[in-house]
Amino acid sequence: MKTQIKKSIILLLAVLFANCSKDDDTHIDEGVTLFETTEEWNCNLSETCEDIYQFKFKKGSRISISIENVTGKSVVSLDLSANFGEFGGPNLLTQGKLTYYGCTTQDESVAIVNIYISETGTYNLAIARDWGLSAGFGGTYRLTIISDTAFTEGETPVNDIEATNYERECI
Repeated sequence: MKTQIKKSIILLLAVLFANCSKDDDTHIDEGVTLFETTEEWNCNLSETCEDIYQFKFKKGSRISISIENVTGKSVVSLDLSANFGEFGGPNLLTQGKLTYYGCTTQDESVAIVNIYISETGTYNLAIARDWGLSAGFGGTYRLTIISDTAFTEGETPVNDIEATNYERECI
């Protein structure tokens, strides 16, 4: 009887280990709830330039965005819009207007909390350096995004492109 139980246990363990090969391991990226990066602007003369990031957020998520450690006498403006095949859709930070959210002065941090994501999809976050209010050509910043649900980073960021049709508003 003991021999039969030992054989059964050995057989069961062999079957379990055979089904756990490394080749069968698959990892699905479920995302993160925190994203942080330190970046810089290098704008051309008389140009408001921006860095654009893409993120995939889930419907019902609540996110917070902060821009800190701003340098270079830079004034920050933000645009967060759903990706409709191009940049610059209705900005979630200015109640659906096409204007950038901008309420800061030179080298001032900005934090926007509890932003509601109404639809699952890819969103573009543009971090602009306002030429008319900033001094010089460049500066640095630290971007932090926190979400109550997992999200993923999209395409590689676009850096230092001219912000077309730029207009800022403090709401």
